[in-house]
Amino acid sequence: MKKAIIALSGGIDSAVAAAIAKKDGYELYFLTVNYGQKNVKRELANSKKLAKFFNVKEHKIIDMKWLGSLGRSLITDGDIKEGDSADDLIYVPNRNSCIISACVAWAEVIEAEAIYTGSEAGPWICPDNSPEYYERVNDLVSISTKLTKNLKVIAPCNYNKKIDDIRLAHEFGIPFEYTWTCVARGDKACGKCEPCRGRREAFKKLGIEDPIEYDN
Repeated sequence: MKKAIIALSGGIDSAVAAAIAKKDGYELYFLTVNYGQKNVKRELANSKKLAKFFNVKEHKIIDMKWLGSLGRSLITDGDIKEGDSADDLIYVPNRNSCIISACVAWAEVIEAEAIYTGSEAGPWICPDNSPEYYERVNDLVSISTKLTKNLKVIAPCNYNKKIDDIRLAHEFGIPFEYTWTCVARGDKACGKCEPCRGRREAFKKLGIEDPIEYDN
C-alpha cells in the first residue's frame, strides 16, 4: 500500500489533509512537532487523538524546541501577548520548512510516496506556506533525496479558506473537539488571536457548533 506522511499539528487544516490523503488511498503516518509553541500540550494531546481516529500506522512526535526559543512570534514568545496579532507576529520564522524537512527525512526511510500538509489559502502570512513555495520544495526534494525518488509534497488545502476546511472536516466526520486553532493559549482558546477569530467566524457562517471553549 502506498504511504503518506502527514505533517499534523492537531488543527483543522492538517486533519483535513489527513482525511484527503486517506481518501486518496494512502496508509497514514503522522509527524507532529514540539517547537516550543504555547499551545503545545493541547496540540500534542489532539494529535494523539487524531492518530487514533485515523488509525495511523505510526505517529512520531519530534523535538524542535530550539525553533521556538528563537522568539519573535506570538506562537512561541511569552513576551508577546494575544492582542498582538500583526501578521509578522503569527509567523514562526522558517517553521514550515523545518517541519517539511523532517517529513522528507522520514519519508526516505519508510519509502513514502507523499507528504501531505494542511497549509491553507492566502494571503500567505508564512512565505513557506504558499503554492510557489511548494512548487520549489518539490523541485528541491527531487534532487535532495536518495532512498526514494518519486516523493511529492502535497498541500491539498492550499487554496482553501478556513470556512472551506471546516466544511470539509464536517463532511469527513472529523471530531472538532480533537482540533485546536488558538496560537496564544492551550488551556482555553483566547478568542482574540487572528486564528481564533477566523475559526469562530467560519463556524458561525456555516451554522455548525464549535465544541471548544473560548475565554471571551
